[in-house]
Amino acid sequence: MSRLIEGQGRYFIDASKYGNVSRFINHSCSPNLVNHQVLVDSIDCHRAHIGLYASQDISVGEELTFDYRYELLPGQGYSCRLMFS
Repeated sequence: MSRLIEGQGRYFIDASKYGNVSRFINHSCSPNLVNHQVLVDSIDCHRAHIGLYASQDISVGEELTFDYRYELLPGQGYSCRLMFS
């Protein structure tokens, strides 16, 4: 299964082709990480990375999670339907 994660803007990472250990981070409707598009070793926006940052204090051994959701159309998201967040 491939996962498409949207950064700020129109960039996507297909984890079935490219990725790192972050591809093992699971989704949560109440995540403890947020993602931001960042520039590393370049000011070229086409070479941006997606960085994951803590949005709250995270305890030792706590699972790292972030929200996979993205807006399908401007202003049109979808509601989380997980039994466990």
